Amino acid sequence: MKPEKDSFFHWNIIGFSFVTLALVYGIWYAYSVFFVALLKEFGWSRSVGAGAFSLFIIVSSSISPFVGNMVYSAGPRKVIIGGAFLLGGGLILCSLTQSWWQLYLFFGVITAMGLGASGWVPNITLIQLWFKEKRGLATGIISSGIGVGILVCVPAVQYLIDRVGWRMAYRIVAIFVPLVVISMAMGFLKRPPKTSLFRSGEEKESGPIRKDRLVVDETWTSRSWTIRQALSTKKFWLLGLSFFLGNSITQSIFTHQVAFFVDRGLEALFASYLVGIVGIVSLGSKILWAALSDRIGREITYTMGITFSILSMVALILFSFFPLSFLPYSYALCFGMGYAVTAALPPLITADLFEGHAYGGIFGSLMIFVGIGGAFGAWFAGFIHDWTGTYIPLFMIMIIFTIVACLNLWWVAPRKIRMVPGRSRKVAASP
Repeated sequence: MKPEKDSFFHWNIIGFSFVTLALVYGIWYAYSVFFVALLKEFGWSRSVGAGAFSLFIIVSSSISPFVGNMVYSAGPRKVIIGGAFLLGGGLILCSLTQSWWQLYLFFGVITAMGLGASGWVPNITLIQLWFKEKRGLATGIISSGIGVGILVCVPAVQYLIDRVGWRMAYRIVAIFVPLVVISMAMGFLKRPPKTSLFRSGEEKESGPIRKDRLVVDETWTSRSWTIRQALSTKKFWLLGLSFFLGNSITQSIFTHQVAFFVDRGLEALFASYLVGIVGIVSLGSKILWAALSDRIGREITYTMGITFSILSMVALILFSFFPLSFLPYSYALCFGMGYAVTAALPPLITADLFEGHAYGGIFGSLMIFVGIGGAFGAWFAGFIHDWTGTYIPLFMIMIIFTIVACLNLWWVAPRKIRMVPGRSRKVAASP
């Protein structure tokens, strides 16, 4: 295989993953507008409606370790195509929902399994296989696809709901999204990637990971990591806790943001546009944070990004008391940047600690923490509102979660395992 062809195929992979993540996570975040429509039709409590989304997050994340391993054994093409078929079937069934338990089954289980098999883990595993030196940039680009999905899909779904109803909206999405993903997978994933990282994983049975200039802790990086070995480390569990808290914050806000603004007197369609602004901001921010983390380090970048999450929740608290027109936009800007750092950095930090052939399975295992955190956040937000009649206590609790997640990442200290490329060059240039 010629180098220039390799380079071209690198960009094919980035393009495929970018579009795929935009579409499948457009479905994920469009639940915030389906949520309002479902509550209006069935009269469920917010905790019951959010519970379906919590189950959805748990199921989609629980299958992540198996999906990560299947990318190596069965190949990414089969995994993603199978997931897209299952995703479409689940969405068709969602359009037939008549009671809460059906939504939990159709969306919380079937659709979730389809998204888990076609979404974040298989696509991010592809990037880890193909990229090393510019891994942060590549990860940032494809994760920004999720921002495009938020920007385009959420307002589009709200428009469909307004025009043809939520049932028909589900059916349209059920056909369009899988059709595009499957067509692209058949065109761009005709062969598995053959990278040095993939080969090094195959060679681990005969020797340790090859040393490189980025390594700080050679004892740690020389281990042939498996899922079981990773589970035995303190860093794995600390990282899992940080991911749990980070996604609790993200999903509690994402699930209830439209409902919050509707409660404050805004139109649902306008609230969906605010969600779209979050998507626009996160699109560029994911690339920014991921690329920046390759230069200044994961911990510093995460701290900078998470500060914006705190500011976004402060804006929501202020808007509850002072309905100033600029506050919703301030929220969207800050939350988009804060959300972006919690999305772009976890796969990079995981690779810093557990690079190798088992990366997909290890990252998938950590995604269980992400899923449980997101499920808890979505349900907990509804519970707090049902109990207190307001979201203000939730925002205050999530600010505390944000601070703890940031401090916890500094304790994990990926910089003490592997330097980022930018730091490595500075060390090499020093006398």
